[in-house]
Amino acid sequence: MDKKQKLLDLIDKAGKGSIEAAEEIAVGYFKGDFGEKNPAKAKKWASYAAKHGSEVAAELMTRI
Repeated sequence: MDKKQKLLDLIDKAGKGSIEAAEEIAVGYFKGDFGEKNPAKAKKWASYAAKHGSEVAAELMTRI
């Protein structure tokens, strides 16, 4: 599966309420797993996941 398809799958899962998927999107954008790093998108997804109880996303928010 290519990066773009993986991202689309994760966005679909996050849209259906998967906090784990939102967390993975945030980390991916932060690290540049989907292409270039995108701190703005990483922050958006991390904020969403953190609000729903993701400790990984909350920790990531402190590094963005």
